[in-house]
Amino acid sequence: MLDWQSRAHEPGVPSSPPTRSISTRASSAQPTQPSEPTPARKFDTDASLVLVGIRGCGKRSLGFVAATALKRRFITEDHYFKEVTGITRHEFLKTRGSQEFQRKDIEVLKQMLDNHKSGCVIECGLGSLTRPVQDHLRHISKTNPVVHILRDIDHIQQLLGLEDQSIRLLREGDPLHRTCSNFEFYNLEDRTRIIADDGSPDPRSAAYSFKLQEVKEDLTRFVHFVTGADANQSSYDSPFALLETPPELRSYTHAIHVRSSDLIDDNVTLTELESGGDAIELCVDRWGPDMALVISQQVAVLRRNARTPIMLSIDMTSSGLGKADQSTSSYFDILEHGLRMAVEYLVVDLGQNRTQLSQIIRARGNTKIIGQHIFEASSRVKWTDEGCVTLYNEAEKVGCQIVRLLRVATSRDDNATVLEFTNKIRALPGDRAPLIAYNVGRLGRTSQVFNSILTSVTHPAITRPTENERDAQITSRDAMKALFQSYVLDPLKFCILGSSVAYSLSPPMHNGAHQHSGMSHTYKIPESPSLAILDELRRDPNFGGSSVVQPWRVELYHKLAAKSRHAEAIGAINTIMPLRGPSEGGMYSLQEQASRRNQAGPVLGWYGENTDWAGIVTCINRHLSPRNAISAKTTALVVGAGGMARSAIYAMLRLGCRKIFIYNRTLSRAEEVARHFNSWASSQVDSVDVVRVIRSTQDDWPDDANPPSLIASCVPADPDQAEPPANFEMPLQWLGSPTGGVVLELAYKPLDTPLLKQMRRIRNDTGRSWVLSDGLENVIEQGIAQWELMTGRKAPRRLMTLEVLRNYEGDNGRFDEKTIQARLDGFCS
Repeated sequence: MLDWQSRAHEPGVPSSPPTRSISTRASSAQPTQPSEPTPARKFDTDASLVLVGIRGCGKRSLGFVAATALKRRFITEDHYFKEVTGITRHEFLKTRGSQEFQRKDIEVLKQMLDNHKSGCVIECGLGSLTRPVQDHLRHISKTNPVVHILRDIDHIQQLLGLEDQSIRLLREGDPLHRTCSNFEFYNLEDRTRIIADDGSPDPRSAAYSFKLQEVKEDLTRFVHFVTGADANQSSYDSPFALLETPPELRSYTHAIHVRSSDLIDDNVTLTELESGGDAIELCVDRWGPDMALVISQQVAVLRRNARTPIMLSIDMTSSGLGKADQSTSSYFDILEHGLRMAVEYLVVDLGQNRTQLSQIIRARGNTKIIGQHIFEASSRVKWTDEGCVTLYNEAEKVGCQIVRLLRVATSRDDNATVLEFTNKIRALPGDRAPLIAYNVGRLGRTSQVFNSILTSVTHPAITRPTENERDAQITSRDAMKALFQSYVLDPLKFCILGSSVAYSLSPPMHNGAHQHSGMSHTYKIPESPSLAILDELRRDPNFGGSSVVQPWRVELYHKLAAKSRHAEAIGAINTIMPLRGPSEGGMYSLQEQASRRNQAGPVLGWYGENTDWAGIVTCINRHLSPRNAISAKTTALVVGAGGMARSAIYAMLRLGCRKIFIYNRTLSRAEEVARHFNSWASSQVDSVDVVRVIRSTQDDWPDDANPPSLIASCVPADPDQAEPPANFEMPLQWLGSPTGGVVLELAYKPLDTPLLKQMRRIRNDTGRSWVLSDGLENVIEQGIAQWELMTGRKAPRRLMTLEVLRNYEGDNGRFDEKTIQARLDGFCS
């Protein structure tokens, strides 16, 4: 249990109250206008990222993670001080005295910021608590993202072994960082895992430990969003991929509505929130002088558990803010704090002061603003009134990216009129802001089901002692079931194609997810293994898609009407989906095809995708330690030359590795794969000869490359004549990486392959940190990505993982419950 309540009562009064400090302004009697307009949070894409915070908050570790994620130079104040002065900070203090040290420290820190305004991640030391440096940081924040790092103060005290007096000074000084930064990141502790008896960080040991694994993922997503690092990745866009298509551009998406008070009162089972919504709406319904820290922690916890975008809204009716003028001041404090946390969506009340709203919208950075108005039951405005259209237009004009209009339902007839209004907005010319429009309350449940994007929903993991009529009345599962029962969506048939699929884990994984999500689809193994079944599937209007395994990953690639850029780059697929068209002829655009998933119709062709690479990326990211972070020196090895090997190479290229070696028993196939990717890389990643062939296991590792720290064994469990069986072992001369690395074994029949057994022996003998991932992990990850691709829904990750673990049968039978639970925690933490 997270102690939200104790965090809410921590003292946090800065020695000099700042104009923009949320924790002090919320208690003032009059709303305060900022002394100058809030600067926009839009920066040059290479603007340096600056980290500030108190001792022990984790700036050094997080700075390294951020620099790795952004592929930038990392500069620490300690290193730069020595570079400028020739001696360490400690030596300078000892020889020059504290007064001269403080003067020089401030001078060097300001110089460091001025001389590295682009292409870097910069860690500021304790000088950020001095007024001259804070003034300088305010100036820097106009052109650069300055991130205030927070951490649990009790953990800092324990970590540093500080006395209460020292911790009190840190606690009082930290809020000053809010006055000179424009973003905020809460450094949430990684969940504790048990270390294996042999001390190994091996997921197969059912007890796996990896320092900074979760916070690395949290911070990577945060800095990519803040800097806009992914904004120029359009060349990889796929309209079917959930990660590349925001919820407002998909059909029937939902936001789980969680109140801040729910989290404080421990009414939410956090681990269950990972399914049942495409976003999380955190509704702030409590506020006070110390709540900013609490909300920051809540956002961090929700992001980690749900792995979805965060939408921040405010409930002014239950926040207990008191007087109207105080409420107005606190309302804009919360909005500003939402932008500081870089939430993906921020809901603003269109009835608030337009000047102040404009300042918030101007300072939004990459956050999308949702302009909202709620028509109360007492309002005379009806959905059919022209005033609703006017309000929508005004929201667009003020700069909102999305408009949300809600009405407290007074009769069931309101559900028909809101549909008329929605259709009227859709008929407006030009590209318009997406509209969220439905009725609130039990009488409005029908309109909540049929609203197309970001409907607020509740969740079984939320158990409130009393219900609020304004809160969400249906779950995502309720809405999906209703859409199928009302024939808006159709039950579709899915299957798997391949020569040896009798032991496939896809049926239980996909069918479990369908049932869990309220969808009426079925997934089966066809009776005939022949590709002739494609003709039969093409005649079935209810065909939804198919998984594809060996030996047809490459063969079906050439039968596609369209394919993703990922599949095109790999030259192999593992998924096909039907392409449909209107009754008057032609074929829908790919964007339209994506929005019509879960709807039947004549099949006009096939769309091909590959999710194997996405599963491999997830596995590598999960297990790659900061010491082995991918850099210009990173080397990888791929064993095999089939479709999975192609996916592994592509995954490594996408992660930034530019030195990849491939070994295959049949040399000509390895050379063919190398030619394919070297040709692709020359035009796509501005590199040549990214893939090189190793001819024999007797060869020494090349002198001009580091030993590999990424190894993927892609030899199949059921080999064809051109592939070796899954009994490959690594030549010892190739295992020279002093920091170990990650070994992915992609075969899972048998699960404990000779390679994994060998690597555990080598790890024990050498003490090097080789982290091992067996084939079952990738089966789960690629299957989750595939289910999301086929359905357009966010996958119930934990449920799908559980189905795989319960249905996998190895040489020694099925897993026992203890092993299942241990693996489940390792894969889904």
